[in-house]
Amino acid sequence: MNKEYSQQPATTSPLSGAVMVIGGGISGMQSALDLANAGFKVYLVESSPAIGGKMAQLDKTFPTNDCSMCIVSPKLVEVGRHLNIELLTWSEVTGLTGEAGNFTATISSHARYVDIGKCTGCGACELACPVTQISYFPQESAEGEQKKGGREKRTIRGPGAPLPQRLHPWTFEVAADKCSKCGSCFRACLHGAIKWEKGGVASVIADKCTGCGACFTVCPEKFLAVTISDAPEMDKGLGAAIVARSEALKKEMAGRDERNCIRCGLCAMTCKKVMRIGALKMVAEGIEASLDTCQVCGACVSVCPVSYLAIDQVTNKTPRPLYNTFNEGLNLRHPVNILYPQAVPRVPVIDEASCVHLNTGACGICQSVCGPGAIDYGLKGGEREVRVGSIVFAPGFEVFDAKRRGEFGYGIYKNVVTSIEFERLLSASGPTSGTVQRPGDGRHPKKIAWIQCVGSRDHSCDRDYCSSVCCMYATKEAYIAREHDSAIEPTIFYIDMRSFGKNFDAYVERAKERNIRFVRAMVSRIFEDPQTGDLELRYVDGSGWRTTETFDMVVLSVGVQIASKTKDLAALLGIELDRYGFAVSQAFTPLASSRPGIYVSGVINGPKDIPETVIEASGAAQAASAGLALARGTEVTVEALPQERVPEAGEELRIGVFVCHCGTNIASVVDVAAVAEYARSLPGVVYAGHPLYTCSQDSQESIRAIIQEHRLNRLVVAACSPSTHEPLFMSTLRQAGINKYFFDMANIRDQCSWVHPNDPQMATEKSRRLVRMAVANASQAEPLAELEFDVNPGLLVIGGGVAGMTAAVEAARQGFAVHLVERQPTLGGQVVHLGRSWDGRDFSRYLLDLQEQVVNNERIRVFLNSEVVEHTGFVGAFSTDIMTPTGALRTIAHGAIIVATGAEEARPDLHGLGTADRVTTQTDFEARLLGGRGQAPGHVVMLQCAGSRATVQPAAYSEPDTGTPCDTSATKAGAADHLPYCSRVCCNQAVKNALHLKEMNPAARIDILYRDMRTYGLGELQYQEARRLGINFIRFDPEENPPEIEVTDRGVRVEVRDPSIGRKVSLAPDLLVLSTGMKPRDTEELASMLRVPRNSNGFFIEAHAKLRPVDLPSEGLFMAGTVHAPKDVSETIAQAQAAVARAAILLSKKNLRLSGVVSRVDPTHCAVCLTCVRACPYGVPFINAEHTAEINPALCQGCGICVAECPAKAITLGRYQDINLKAKIRSYAQAMPEAITVEESHDG
Repeated sequence: MNKEYSQQPATTSPLSGAVMVIGGGISGMQSALDLANAGFKVYLVESSPAIGGKMAQLDKTFPTNDCSMCIVSPKLVEVGRHLNIELLTWSEVTGLTGEAGNFTATISSHARYVDIGKCTGCGACELACPVTQISYFPQESAEGEQKKGGREKRTIRGPGAPLPQRLHPWTFEVAADKCSKCGSCFRACLHGAIKWEKGGVASVIADKCTGCGACFTVCPEKFLAVTISDAPEMDKGLGAAIVARSEALKKEMAGRDERNCIRCGLCAMTCKKVMRIGALKMVAEGIEASLDTCQVCGACVSVCPVSYLAIDQVTNKTPRPLYNTFNEGLNLRHPVNILYPQAVPRVPVIDEASCVHLNTGACGICQSVCGPGAIDYGLKGGEREVRVGSIVFAPGFEVFDAKRRGEFGYGIYKNVVTSIEFERLLSASGPTSGTVQRPGDGRHPKKIAWIQCVGSRDHSCDRDYCSSVCCMYATKEAYIAREHDSAIEPTIFYIDMRSFGKNFDAYVERAKERNIRFVRAMVSRIFEDPQTGDLELRYVDGSGWRTTETFDMVVLSVGVQIASKTKDLAALLGIELDRYGFAVSQAFTPLASSRPGIYVSGVINGPKDIPETVIEASGAAQAASAGLALARGTEVTVEALPQERVPEAGEELRIGVFVCHCGTNIASVVDVAAVAEYARSLPGVVYAGHPLYTCSQDSQESIRAIIQEHRLNRLVVAACSPSTHEPLFMSTLRQAGINKYFFDMANIRDQCSWVHPNDPQMATEKSRRLVRMAVANASQAEPLAELEFDVNPGLLVIGGGVAGMTAAVEAARQGFAVHLVERQPTLGGQVVHLGRSWDGRDFSRYLLDLQEQVVNNERIRVFLNSEVVEHTGFVGAFSTDIMTPTGALRTIAHGAIIVATGAEEARPDLHGLGTADRVTTQTDFEARLLGGRGQAPGHVVMLQCAGSRATVQPAAYSEPDTGTPCDTSATKAGAADHLPYCSRVCCNQAVKNALHLKEMNPAARIDILYRDMRTYGLGELQYQEARRLGINFIRFDPEENPPEIEVTDRGVRVEVRDPSIGRKVSLAPDLLVLSTGMKPRDTEELASMLRVPRNSNGFFIEAHAKLRPVDLPSEGLFMAGTVHAPKDVSETIAQAQAAVARAAILLSKKNLRLSGVVSRVDPTHCAVCLTCVRACPYGVPFINAEHTAEINPALCQGCGICVAECPAKAITLGRYQDINLKAKIRSYAQAMPEAITVEESHDG
């Protein structure tokens, strides 16, 4: 990269082949995977008990509405099981010495009190623990001081008298040889079931005993004369038995409107015998509580099977609930806690502050129920040192504390929640299982308001920056809320709608179609009706009227911020932060921190959404590994898979079926237990289960164990998202020693629970049929072999702008040969026309330096005035023909491709652009300012969205990035060259140029006419600076309040209504500057040649909008820069580095395996009709020397078109042969007599 900011290791010590990644959110996970898959050892340090970060808390993601957990869980599992990623969760970096290439980090781990090596993640400890509060543990008394307590008592009564129930009773007896003859049991028994005379041995009258255990509770500890039998789980301990009986009684009492004490005695036994407190006693009227004795642990409330007790009834102390932090405090947790259901590692942590045993030695239930013996109260934390060559710092963020905005009543009004809390309410794994409820009373809200910019763009809270994601996540939450409950009426109060990302504007339009109301206003205050809990909002509407409106619930769209502990850690690492806690970086080295060898990604580098975070994560991985390329592979462990078992002829089918709950994504509609039970009846099925989350790491381990236990030889999973989950399940199958193609998957979320959300019966029946089809297909599966081949370590980069040159330089640093192709006579791309970056750095100097690095690097071969004209091959072994300026063809062999063809400024036929001297574009104006050509204008009007954001026709909208073109015609005639999308950079560029003009001419008048000022992230700071300098911003609406612009020989006249003053203003600027946006270069022919899709706007479509924003759908192809979507130079550089990181995973390998799902030709049936040759979109089939069609398995993409078209049926496709298809069709038709069946005699 740029010499000025180069961070090559300067150490003379041997380079380390390991990298430390700090932070286990989506950014840290992506960095870790890219590094480990490219041949580096990774230490992934995460301060919480499990990886996943904030993304694990989200319900859905925009703009695709994918389930967040569904798409991130495969990454969780991959990180957790990767041999070259060492997970150090519940740990902190406490020291760092050394220099780039040779750091020594000190890592301190907190005490988990659970042996990770023994824990199976079953969760039995958490389920058994009855504690839900932070106790008031007794302080050690001074010598001679008597223990106080028992002075203040309260009798807790129910609506009626106690009603003893002999349900799941225990048998109590008195051991005569141990009885002290004290009579305590006789006095405690409320039912006359104890026979005792003074000085005699007590005994139990069995037919009178109700099993309340009062006798057992009062029997002195030193005698233990009362014994218990017929108590399940008693072999594990009294606490375990109490919990087991409590659960049994809860099931028995479920559905009964019973609020009276049933005299089970579990509360008193737990308090006295398990917790060693003795604050409860059964009396005739109910339960007597010794208020000052109670330690407020909450165990009595937890074990009560009829909710007779409440925590505030049993104590005079203030309860301190143990809130579930993952669910944002919306429900309670236990001291022993697994962070979330799909956590990796799925190992609990015992909280020192609230665990009764760790503080008093009592309880110990969790240890008693732990079968593997993983609970160890003696385990302590530790400290270790690791040697690493570089560091990726990705610590994530926290959300703004909404209590600082007191006018909104957060923390006081129960029905005011934050956006992250609302995410948990929407989530299937959240406290309400995805049901939208008001926290105050559990009622379903109808009117919900979202208030934007809470803790963002707010100088009063020292949060001047924009958090970048709030507008879109509020829109998404409103959208999903209506999907959960169509009666909900969402309203979003906003200042500027900052939907600046790819497909974001279209998503907002979809939201409007779904009756989501958008109101441009800032709510000034919220008042609560104390009777109803409803909330009155006060604001000034667009017409200037003061308005009040009542809502059932309010969601505060809180911004992101850097945690104090992150700032402390940055100081320890020697990283410079700005006043808000974001890392200080430079425009041309956006991922480099101020300390050489340490790189930053994610929100620590500024507020951003998931795709940008993933891009930066890959980019940081590349930057961290570039200087360590010589040490690649020196510290890794190679996975040794078990020998694949070859099925014997006639071997018995032993199929395992796993039907996923997917939280409630599936189980809220589909009866998964019934589907699993049905699966057991299918031929060949010997096991069927229904795990909560089949994709979680513990489920994968469980599946492997079940495969061994039941000797399974086929696997069927009924779940969701086959494109992301199928590779995970196939990998698990292969790790169990079975060919991974003995697998099939039924998508019962997308095709059942989502299609039939209001018809559970239909969804369940359809799920049965899909499972039956999958089982039938698996029964006919055959083992497929995968072709292994050598990888060509060369890289082809198409495009010589900043993205292409950056990619070339970084790939060369990684040690790969690079071929850089540019159709223009010079390198530079669109940046040649720009003046300076957001931080004031000169683009021309940067470009010259970058061009010098490209030209002088012996690993880079540059082809100018050249174009790609032909492309063949497959990942790892491509062959590309290039037409050079002389007309000669050059054939290049390479293993991967990065497409970086860029974009250019749009120049629509608008307002005399191109013909009037007084009308120019932002890019031309920027060049004019930098060159200082002529006198600086005294009055400039800038028109934002000039020919951009043309209205998308809602009815013609298709899902984002499916490759299906949308009708994006502008609403007005003559606007064919207008852009339907936001170009992302225009507002920031306008503000940058305006500030530059102010530097040159402080007296200049500048008016910026805008629809929404989309100065996202830290760009908001420059926007605020512009306002402080007197730059005037006038908002307009293109439909209701369009500016009237007249351009003549005499000059420019602009009239527009200024909503801030409520009047029309007339402007006569010296110059009209149009922010026209950017459009991709013409890549239609290239896209066709590479066989990759573009969207209707001409941008290339990524493999996955959120988690694979750099990868193209065709394996081995990647993209960088504005060929993907509009972005600024810093974002372009980061994506170029990311593309190299992704390509390095392939190029660093000696060999690869290709999918076994390929077409094969039976030459005995081939008629050489050439149908397959003509039909194949990839041009793979050819006629060989034997005059029959042949398909190169290495080139075949497995699409099956040739199979469908072949008239002689001479071509077959693995996993999709006739025998498989017939089996599925027949199995589906079994329950449908009216269905058309496949005739046995038909060959197809």
